[in-house]
Amino acid sequence: MIPPLVRRCPNCGHVGWSRRFAVVEQSPQVVACPACDHRFETVDNPS
Repeated sequence: MIPPLVRRCPNCGHVGWSRRFAVVEQSPQVVACPACDHRFETVDNPS
């Protein structure tokens, strides 16, 4: 079984499942932290 991806916010340190971080932009993939709304680019870009 493949474990789900975990993501950590570089601003506040919030850790959660990657699907909880809303995708804001597709190219490059930018997500928003659900705790502090900080937006950052991911390194696990699926494309």
